[in-house]
Amino acid sequence: QRLAISGLISLSGFHLRSLDMFKCDKVHSIDSKHFVEWMETTASTLRAEHGKATPIAILIDNATWHNKLTPESEPPKRAWQKALVADWLTQRKIKFELYMTKAELLELAFQHLPPREYIVDRAAKKFDVQIVRIPIKHCVLNPIELVWSGLKNYVRNQNVRFSLNDISQLCNEWLSSLGPEHAIGYFKHVEKHEEIFKTADRLAEELDNEIIDRDDESDNNELDDDDPNSD
Repeated sequence: QRLAISGLISLSGFHLRSLDMFKCDKVHSIDSKHFVEWMETTASTLRAEHGKATPIAILIDNATWHNKLTPESEPPKRAWQKALVADWLTQRKIKFELYMTKAELLELAFQHLPPREYIVDRAAKKFDVQIVRIPIKHCVLNPIELVWSGLKNYVRNQNVRFSLNDISQLCNEWLSSLGPEHAIGYFKHVEKHEEIFKTADRLAEELDNEIIDRDDESDNNELDDDDPNSD
């Protein structure tokens, strides 16, 4: 058995009212349904705390249970039978011919894919809370990762009886002690890496422009060499 934890951190520290901790095993851990329920409760709590006018955004990564699409925006799957693809097109009032093959139906469907909408985003939107996703494989841009790292280190050092109840208590102890002084440091750490990525993007863009300019000059020189009027 293990503990699954969902929670939020802001500059004020760990948001204890949003803490969701429950026992599970490797197979039955957190899933999309559980996470969406937590997000809806958390978004409601945040809106009640901050009032109607305050902009609220929650930063998340791209875990599978974060990115479950709404039924309306789910694309057809290539493993589907032809009849299922035809039903998908019919439900969205997309015209097709009965003689079309499955491959042709799929091509038609992919040309008319609806905009992606995630169930988590819809749950948060009920309370005017925006969901922001970090780029894939950029967990260093999410300060909550530093929280989980510190939490695991604390539990590892303090856990002497290897009881799940003790681990739960240790988690609550450490998260309760996480105040603004630690949270601000986590956010500054993320901002430092964000600046590194921005600098790298600028350098890559400048390099691309330089390569394009050189290619243009090379093309012009080749044209001049081919000109019979040139010396």
